[in-house]
Amino acid sequence: MLSTTAEYALRMMVLLAGSKGHSTTCGALSKAGHIPQQYASKVLNTLRRAGMVKGQRGRYGGFVLGCDPTQATLLDVVNAIDPVQRTEKSPGHQGSPVLVLIDQQIDRAIGQMEKALGETTLSDLVGPNLSTPISDDSSVVSARMSLGESVPD
Repeated sequence: MLSTTAEYALRMMVLLAGSKGHSTTCGALSKAGHIPQQYASKVLNTLRRAGMVKGQRGRYGGFVLGCDPTQATLLDVVNAIDPVQRTEKSPGHQGSPVLVLIDQQIDRAIGQMEKALGETTLSDLVGPNLSTPISDDSSVVSARMSLGESVPD
């Protein structure tokens, strides 16, 4: 399962990929991604330190992608925020085949999630409704960004 922080990072990275290099403020990403602004700021700073986004200061400042959206995968984003952990065999499970089977199933599910995230790039998720810059005006954000089914709240 992904952490809330990783999910928020994915939302903002896909939104930035859709803004086609236009600088986007934290506030606009927060509104468009349905993310509390202070949390969005924290996540963006972590993404910036990982080189996934770049911050721009000044009147037209904000954030842009720091990576190639055709190459950066969802797994890259998740691992920059909260790396996926595979299950480790517990020494106490040696005498319990049921616990070993549970560990194996969990590890298999995590492996499938890693595979799916690793096969999907940011640009794979950018559709026609995400191809314009994000605005700080919430009505424009709502009109331009349709996260709906693709990114759950």
